[in-house]
Amino acid sequence: MAIDAATLGLHITTFLVWTVGVAILTWFICRRYFKTSRGAADDYFAGGRSLTWYVVAGSLMLTNLSTEQLVGLNSVIFADGCLSGTAWETFAALAMCVTAVVFLPVYMASGLCTTTGFLGERFDLTTRTLVSSIFLIFYAIGLCPIVLYTGALAFRNIFDLQDVPLWAVSLLIGFIGACYALFGGLKAVAVSDCINGLGLVVVGLWVPIAALQQLGGVSVLFEETSYLRPLVATSQVYDASTGTRSNGEPSVPWHVTLTGLMLTNLYYWSTNQLIVQRALAARSLAEGQKGVLFAAAMKVVGFTFLCIPGTIAIIMVNRGVTIDGELFVIKKADEVYPELVKAVMPTWSLGFFAAVLLGSVLSTFNSALNSAATLFGLEIYRIYVNPTASDERVVKVSGIFGIAITVVAVVIAPFLADVASIFDFLQRARSIASLPIISIFIVGIATTGPDAFAAKVSFATGLLAYIGGQFIQEVHFLHVFFGCFLLALTAMMVATYVPCFRALCRQPRVPLAAAEQRKTQSAVDITPWAWLYSVVFLICFLVALLTVSLQIGSSELFIVFWVAWAVGFVALLAAPSTAQQTAPSEGGEKPPQVDESTNAEVVGSASL
Repeated sequence: MAIDAATLGLHITTFLVWTVGVAILTWFICRRYFKTSRGAADDYFAGGRSLTWYVVAGSLMLTNLSTEQLVGLNSVIFADGCLSGTAWETFAALAMCVTAVVFLPVYMASGLCTTTGFLGERFDLTTRTLVSSIFLIFYAIGLCPIVLYTGALAFRNIFDLQDVPLWAVSLLIGFIGACYALFGGLKAVAVSDCINGLGLVVVGLWVPIAALQQLGGVSVLFEETSYLRPLVATSQVYDASTGTRSNGEPSVPWHVTLTGLMLTNLYYWSTNQLIVQRALAARSLAEGQKGVLFAAAMKVVGFTFLCIPGTIAIIMVNRGVTIDGELFVIKKADEVYPELVKAVMPTWSLGFFAAVLLGSVLSTFNSALNSAATLFGLEIYRIYVNPTASDERVVKVSGIFGIAITVVAVVIAPFLADVASIFDFLQRARSIASLPIISIFIVGIATTGPDAFAAKVSFATGLLAYIGGQFIQEVHFLHVFFGCFLLALTAMMVATYVPCFRALCRQPRVPLAAAEQRKTQSAVDITPWAWLYSVVFLICFLVALLTVSLQIGSSELFIVFWVAWAVGFVALLAAPSTAQQTAPSEGGEKPPQVDESTNAEVVGSASL
């Protein structure tokens, strides 16, 4: 795509207007509407406990949505030849419901800045540190490099910058993201996410709509319903080496949705510091729950720009569509989304598109940096290196650690060009990190019996079992994940309820149960949201309706789904974020009072 000087100037202008505008508006909103809390660490790591539901929702959506999703998931759909990959999107909404109902109240009742802080209270410091270390390693060598690579790949393909090395583009993106995360803290990250989210929704919908207009409308999608099925065992899988399709197993066959897929979704949305940290910064539990569930409602329809473009690309290739006299072809699955953008978007819009795309990259990258800095500062530095460090010192050291993470990510990113499927690589890497974590979180939330010894046995068993399971090539990795999860739970039960095993390991024959009622240390009002269960039911209904409409290829039922979603969306917007009206229990502790004018707590203290 040749770009003349005038067009290049337009691209640069629109790009800078949006990017600089977001930065200025973020600074203004943070200074004007989000007051600084009493502690520097609380303000930097937890946003001063001042985020409203719409900021929580926007930050959750943008933290999750980035080029590893836009580029990666669309490439998976194209390669699979069906919509089996939508399970990562639609079924994630169910995991978010569990987060709002089960996990978030527990976290916020303890006034935590980190999800691993819960493990420290429930089990012990060693368990807390082990999990924090796993998170840090995954962010440093897994998530951050992947985000930089996919962002750099998208920019190079859209603008035909093949002569510019990937490391140079990755370095630029990493530098900008580090500025937001390390100098602005969580509030700057969350607010900029919301602003960029508005642009991404516009651009994200614009791409499939423009493509479908060229093909003849939405009805084209329903002419070959096999492309739309989310629940399949086999499909016409793309072979990149030959450029042809043949019958094979898609990346997400239907049976894994009953096993490992739901567990990995639960890990990501309920225990992952990167995600949950946004909800923990809400100014009340009700605000946090509404924010999480609003993001879940948006997640249900995320397939429109994370999956449908991949399906459209299949149709365009099969029909031999030409763009400006050139045949539309895909040489590598990971290039599907940027190639489609370049084919269907008007040239004048690419500068704006690039700015919004950069925002989506930054939203995930700077969120990962902020979460890594939070974990290092609060879980490693303040506990093991300098327990008497002031808040200001912790924030400074965390910032330095974040810079180190940025450097590591920039170095690793270019080497990911040799990976066959970047989204599949991300999910496999995430599974290795999540397996030893999800088992102890679930048991810690649901029971009081297993102690720290049992948690460590489960952690080690799950991690070693899943690493060994990577050599089992005949079984899908999500089935392996589920089997290792069950093995980790079994190990925890043995380490809890088999006295001779505990005695052999020099542990008390009977574990000391965790206190069922820990003293409340909440920094905000933890009364649940009044509309909590009604919205959870609505989201479950929408997920089921969408899945059925795509599976049977019914355009009529698909329209019904969109009508139902639109009605629910309006109702969710209108529903006040007020807490349930509950009578105080006799002798019970009142929730902390919050001064609405400053968004700062008056009674209650935050546990860092």
